[in-house]
Amino acid sequence: MKQTRVLIAGAGIAGLTAAHELAERGYLVTVVEALAAPGGKSRSIPVEGSAATGQQELPGEHGFRFFPGFYRHIPDTMARIPCVLADGSYGSVADNLAHTSRTLALSKKGRWEVPNQLRSSSRDAASLLSFLYDLFVGSGVDVPREDMLHYVRCVFTMLTSSDERRFGEFENISAWDYFQAPSRSEAYQKYVINAVTRTLVACRAADMSARSNVVVGIQLLSDIYRSCADRVLNGPTSEVWIAPWVTHMQHLGVEFIQGVSVENVLWEGESVSALQLSDGTELAADQFILALPLEALQAISNEDMLARAPSLARLDELKTEWMNGILFYLGQDIELNHGHTIFLDAPWALTSLCQQRFWPRGLKQYGDGTVRGILSVCISDFDAPGDYIRKPAKDCTPAEIQEEVWQQILAHLAPADRAELEAAGVIACSIDPSLRWTEHGMENDAPLFVNTAGSWAARPEVDIGISNLFVAGDFVRTTTDVATMESANESARLVVNRILDLTGSSAARCQLFPLEEPTALTPLKVIDKLRFEAGLPHLLDLVPVFSGETIAWLGGMTSRVAEYSVKAGDIVRQLGWDQRLPEFESRAMRFINNLSRGVAPVSKWASTTPDSKSGTAETLTNTSGVNNLINDVVGSINDKALADDLDKLRARLISALDQTDKHFREYGASHQRHLIDGVLADSLFQSGKRLRASCALLCSMLMRRFLSEEAVQVAIITESIHAATLLHDDIIDEADQRRGHPTAWKKYGVGAGVLAGNLLVSRAVRSLYRIGYNGLADDLFEVIESMIAAESDQLSGRRNLEACEQDYLRIIDGKTAGLFAWSCRAGATVGGCNAATVTATANFGRHMGLAFQLIDDIIDLAPDTNDTGKTRYTDLSTGLLTYPLLLARQRDPQGFDVLAANGFADAAEVSAWLVANEALEATRAEAARQIAMGVEALLPVRHSAAKVTLIELARASIRRLR
Repeated sequence: MKQTRVLIAGAGIAGLTAAHELAERGYLVTVVEALAAPGGKSRSIPVEGSAATGQQELPGEHGFRFFPGFYRHIPDTMARIPCVLADGSYGSVADNLAHTSRTLALSKKGRWEVPNQLRSSSRDAASLLSFLYDLFVGSGVDVPREDMLHYVRCVFTMLTSSDERRFGEFENISAWDYFQAPSRSEAYQKYVINAVTRTLVACRAADMSARSNVVVGIQLLSDIYRSCADRVLNGPTSEVWIAPWVTHMQHLGVEFIQGVSVENVLWEGESVSALQLSDGTELAADQFILALPLEALQAISNEDMLARAPSLARLDELKTEWMNGILFYLGQDIELNHGHTIFLDAPWALTSLCQQRFWPRGLKQYGDGTVRGILSVCISDFDAPGDYIRKPAKDCTPAEIQEEVWQQILAHLAPADRAELEAAGVIACSIDPSLRWTEHGMENDAPLFVNTAGSWAARPEVDIGISNLFVAGDFVRTTTDVATMESANESARLVVNRILDLTGSSAARCQLFPLEEPTALTPLKVIDKLRFEAGLPHLLDLVPVFSGETIAWLGGMTSRVAEYSVKAGDIVRQLGWDQRLPEFESRAMRFINNLSRGVAPVSKWASTTPDSKSGTAETLTNTSGVNNLINDVVGSINDKALADDLDKLRARLISALDQTDKHFREYGASHQRHLIDGVLADSLFQSGKRLRASCALLCSMLMRRFLSEEAVQVAIITESIHAATLLHDDIIDEADQRRGHPTAWKKYGVGAGVLAGNLLVSRAVRSLYRIGYNGLADDLFEVIESMIAAESDQLSGRRNLEACEQDYLRIIDGKTAGLFAWSCRAGATVGGCNAATVTATANFGRHMGLAFQLIDDIIDLAPDTNDTGKTRYTDLSTGLLTYPLLLARQRDPQGFDVLAANGFADAAEVSAWLVANEALEATRAEAARQIAMGVEALLPVRHSAAKVTLIELARASIRRLR
């Protein structure tokens, strides 16, 4: 049988792993590499010109190698690579992994040692407990106890969350927002969130996915107990790993072509026929693997490839950061730490390793023989200004980088350690040659992919949908998740298994090692899956205070839950409890809020307790307009993947809007003691479009799949404010009808209408304070003040023939758009959205509000809108020049002057003039433009049924006729 030929582009860890696994299974493999040596970022990089006669050049590198205990794919590969060990015996590359003892964390205030393996030694246990205690109680780095307890709570929440919640909710939130860093202490932000994230994966906490951040952190913590949290190589990477690996593969028949890059992919129909190289060569094969760095794959992903592999279309959304090394070659051996050291206060996020402590062959054979120590340092933040040079690393010269890094390290050391390092003396220094200085500044040939919030959706699978082309690398979807050698190795195994399947091979599949988490927590994850599917928050969200006692209680609960495990889910479904979870949750939240605040969270006027006298049929009848609108919106969405979510969302949304109307009806039925109550009963009973309430409710579900009690209260509050403005507007406009009924001032008098509106505003703001959202209440005061100012400008500007479009847009921004923006912002806030999402929703709401008012202008003036339910032509009769009139004036100044001289008395004539000048259509176009800008504002918000419905609701709002 003909052997299958596989061509692999890239000789980094992914490419080498794929070649190794395929060659072992009898495939003919060729590896093409752009660099002169294999290994990618992991290879050793000798310092050119550093060797004396008969010596080897000093070993340089991109950055020191790090092998945590949760790495299982890489050690498995290493165990199958034969080599000669340091003592001359034969073994495998896995034997060249050396265990470190401790991780040292240094700040300018203190020093903490963490054991990398928890053995029976009382010293190790005491060291770990001491480290944790110091951080918890706030000594040393001054992290407040409550902040550390909050951090533990967040970690435990992630540990007990289902995969559905992790990917549906936490993947789309940054670690910075998930851990609520903005509202915590500076020490918490600096040491617990930023420093740990930076030194772990060279990523900013404000960018990194919370899911990735916590899941990898859990693995590192677990390593202390199950194996060793930190292993390193016992020599230069290429010498003790890459070179033996390549030699082994060459013995298996793998061919290596180095120094040429892939320039293009050549096609035969829908399959790949060959790869075109930079030297003009075209290499054919049966199967192809692009094991290239992210930036290299982006460069060759042309229109032909993207047309055939749409899953690569979002590669440009993936982000890279810089994490590069600098090595100090010392004249003396130093004993800073037997493991990695983290410099917590270093603005460039430095970590280091004293490499010679793990190299049994020593250093005499390198350079001129005088080097006795190597301090390998990784720089993980190239954008922050230094403490000494006062510039970011990207703006520094090589000499400035050397000096700044050296001084940042010395600033962290105790006097004795500082004296030892200074006495060792720096013989030479080497900066990763991937960093280049050009006339345009510093450039980096080897950036590092980082997991940003929401990036999972943009990352491709290894199988991109082309029959004989696959991708591998640390940026594809793997269980390892973050950009590491381990994830690159895992991705290659996934590719090889796919090729084995496609070619019908009977060879054993590559072994895959999923991440391990405590099995005792599995039942809690099952329960969380049920809650997430029901649109409910995590159980810990119901715990108002998190303390040491809470942790102990959770531990006991975990052990008890483990006794009946996943059967709990089946029981819940069989009894139908999953359908009643929202009811239980609502009661629990009210109880907890009462306990934590000592007062009722919602006042009587805003109660949503069902009244047995209020029938559901009546409510649905009165809200049929809203019901139909939402049904139309949902029906216009053709995304089948969202079908189930949309059905559930529609039911929840209609139910919440029913609650809003029911509240107003119950209020009207129970408060009939005096005149103002009559005004309120009439005005609140008349159900309108409820667009503001719908926006608030949808925005509250952008980051979660349930409607909270607070979200319903926000819907009621925003409709109350809207109702108040309508009461006042009808008085100012002297309108006779509103929603097909006599206006309140016509029925009860001007005074009653004014007082009723004021009372609604007062109760709405008071309700916000009572449910604990003081900031939203303060924002609402600003919105109300802006509405008053805009109304005042509008009053003073009536019959002002000098007004322009921008003046009018400014007025309706304050009068109408501000409340839409607040409704969206308030909904997103009570829905637990991050700051970026809250801002995005506010911008969306503002544009929607502007569009809404522009359509109102059309409805008031258009000749074909008769049954509007309110007095028509009120703007004309009061002398208000709305947007269509202002546009038409620009197009026909003479016609405008004629109509104005007659005081716009003939409304039909004005309507005909507007149609003739296409002003109404131009106004509708401007409304559509505003909606488009609102939709653009929502682009950063994660994709969800709530987001889609929110967008469609906005679009539907400008298609309305009343």
